Amino acid sequence: MALFAAGERSVTPLAAPARAATAVSGAAVVAVLVVELAVPGGWGDAAWVVLVAGLLLGLPHGAVDHLVPATRLRWPLSRVAVFAAGYAALAAGAWLAFRAWPGPALLVFVVVSAWHFGTGETAFADLRAGRPVRRRATAALVVGAVVLLVPLARGTAETAAVVAAVVPGSDGTLPPGVRTAVLAAVLPAAALLAVELVRRRHRLEAVELAGLVVLVLVVPPLAAFGVYFGCWHSVRHVARVVAEDPGSTADLAAGRIGRPLRRFAVRAALPTAAVLGVLWLLWSAAGGWRALVATDLPLLAALTLPHVLVVGWLDAAPPPPAREGLRPPACRGRRRG
Repeated sequence: MALFAAGERSVTPLAAPARAATAVSGAAVVAVLVVELAVPGGWGDAAWVVLVAGLLLGLPHGAVDHLVPATRLRWPLSRVAVFAAGYAALAAGAWLAFRAWPGPALLVFVVVSAWHFGTGETAFADLRAGRPVRRRATAALVVGAVVLLVPLARGTAETAAVVAAVVPGSDGTLPPGVRTAVLAAVLPAAALLAVELVRRRHRLEAVELAGLVVLVLVVPPLAAFGVYFGCWHSVRHVARVVAEDPGSTADLAAGRIGRPLRRFAVRAALPTAAVLGVLWLLWSAAGGWRALVATDLPLLAALTLPHVLVVGWLDAAPPPPAREGLRPPACRGRRRG
């Protein structure tokens, strides 16, 4: 990200998308909590609606992954096509592995996803604050465990039904000792991390972590994960991808995000439609929300593997050269005197 001379205000392409993503994700969590606490019965049997909606809303967030390294490295179209084909082949291989060995594949998916969610949160927080992305393994592990392992460990009948649908022959329940161990380890770790974030004056991160802990403890697990995936994790990744688009430089420099979001939607439309088409074909022979989740989760898991690799590269790769269009006229040179 571009940094300017001391005393001048820096303008980054992520600033406006990050503000919007932070507002959307926070509002979504508050809305789900309000329904759970203020409406008699809370989400109850409707928790699956939030899960399915979240899974579907989250599909487009990785739809332009193949264009991100191409944008950074200025690849020609032929190389982008090769990369996209490799991305699709890796996803197809992961889906076949999930179909062949659903139990081990689900375990790997949970571990990889927890790490991906955690590193996504720490990277977004660093970039939002104007810091370079740093490797914060402990924080990433804690946040990832909060948003994924705690909902699983709460062990409701609905969660067990989802796991059982994904892993045929399983009752979907975790041993009580595992559930207790997860909660006993993750919740104190989250409290310690929040204290450390406040000590380092990363107050917004601390507030968000506290909000996520409340979400996963108060809201039914299916609804908690649905709103996190569809309206928090995915929205924040979209903000990063939008900021990487050189065609949106001028709009982002002026604080406009409408046109950049439309550009993202257009570029993501075809890959998302293709995934939805495959999902429909896989689900058409079954019925009910459990069948939809059982179909969607392996497909989501298959797409997660190449997506995690792309995001990991994005976090580790050096930022692109400062774009001249991001500098306000008054900031194009070092102030004199």
